[in-house]
Amino acid sequence: MKSYHHEYWERLRKLNYEFLQHCSIEESIAIALRFTLSVPGVHVAIVGTTKPERWAQNVKMIENGALKDEEFQTIRERWDDVAPRSWIGQP
Repeated sequence: MKSYHHEYWERLRKLNYEFLQHCSIEESIAIALRFTLSVPGVHVAIVGTTKPERWAQNVKMIENGALKDEEFQTIRERWDDVAPRSWIGQP
């Protein structure tokens, strides 16, 4: 059985977001966190981690706030173009 981590990694590879080709891992994580906080109605993102020091790192990553609308829409549109309806979150 594949792990959820593996399945999400495969999805990310298929989506092939342009920003991933030009960003470090840390920058990509920051974009993902900021994207989550850019969704209308979302005011808090609870990110699980086994390392308490990651909390401070995550806070630093979102200091720039929500993504610009154009950045948010570009990510959304790519998902709509590539992602099959079977791609849902973890059960």
